[in-house]
Amino acid sequence: MIVYKSRFLRRGEVWFESEPVRTPAAVDWLAHHQLPRPVPAARWRYFHTLLVDLSASPEELLASMSKDTAYKIRRARDKDKVICHWLDPRDPLVLDNFEELHNRSAALNGLGPLHRARLNSMVAAGVLGIAVASDSKGCPLVYHAYYRSSHRSCALFAASIFRELADSAARNAIGRANRLLFWSEMLRSREQGLRYFDFGGWYPGATDPALLKINQFKRGFGGNVVRECECEQILSIRGWVISKVAQWLRPGRDLTAWQDTSPETDRLPEPALSHNN
Repeated sequence: MIVYKSRFLRRGEVWFESEPVRTPAAVDWLAHHQLPRPVPAARWRYFHTLLVDLSASPEELLASMSKDTAYKIRRARDKDKVICHWLDPRDPLVLDNFEELHNRSAALNGLGPLHRARLNSMVAAGVLGIAVASDSKGCPLVYHAYYRSSHRSCALFAASIFRELADSAARNAIGRANRLLFWSEMLRSREQGLRYFDFGGWYPGATDPALLKINQFKRGFGGNVVRECECEQILSIRGWVISKVAQWLRPGRDLTAWQDTSPETDRLPEPALSHNN
C-alpha cells in the first residue's frame, strides 16, 4: 500500500486483487484500484482497461499486434536507432526530469501537474518504474511511469516532447519510439515473471474522438479489454467533513476522489500514450 498527504487529506491506495486490503490507522481516504468486484460498503465505479497476457512467447505477442504497430516497433528499433532504458526512480533527478517533461506536456493539454508526493510514496514502496526511449544521440523522446505489482505492470503516466514539435516527421518518430518503449516494457515484464501488461485504461464509450483514438493506439498491441472496479472508502471524520464541504461549495466536486482536479474521469494515461503516427 502507498500512503501520502494531499492538500487536505492523508490518502492510501492499494492495487489489484492480490494485495492485502487493510484499514490503516490515520488514513482519511483509501482507494482500491482495479479489483474484480467492489469492496463491501465502499463507493465504487467500473474501470475498463486493456490487458496483454505475457504468458505467450515474444513471437506470439508480436503476431497478435496489428501490422502497423509491429512495423513501427521494428522501424524505431532498426532504422531510427531508438534505445530504451530503465531508470532508477530512487534517484531524485530521475523523478525531477520526468516530472518536468510531464508537466510541460500536461499544460499543453490543459491538464494538471503530477502529484509528486504520490510518486514519492510509490518509490518508497518499491512499486514505481520509470522507462525512457532516447534517440541515437541519447536525447530523451518519451518517458513512461508504471505501477508494478507481483503479477502486473500497469501504465500510469507518460511524457514526451510530441506536442512541442511542429515537424510531422519528428512527431511520427516519437510515435514510433512510444510504441517501442511499450514493447520493451512488455518484454521486460515478461522476463521478470509478470503475467500481465496493463495499458492503464480503456474508454468504454463511443462519442469522444480523442479517447477513441487512444483506444485505437492501444488496440494495436493486441490484448483484451476487461472491466474492473475502482473503489474508495472515507475512513475518518476529517475525510467526511472535507467531502461534504467540498460538495456544498462546489456541487459535484469531491476532494476525496482519485484526483483533486478530475474526480469523475477514468485513470487514463496522459496524452503521450495516444500517439498513433
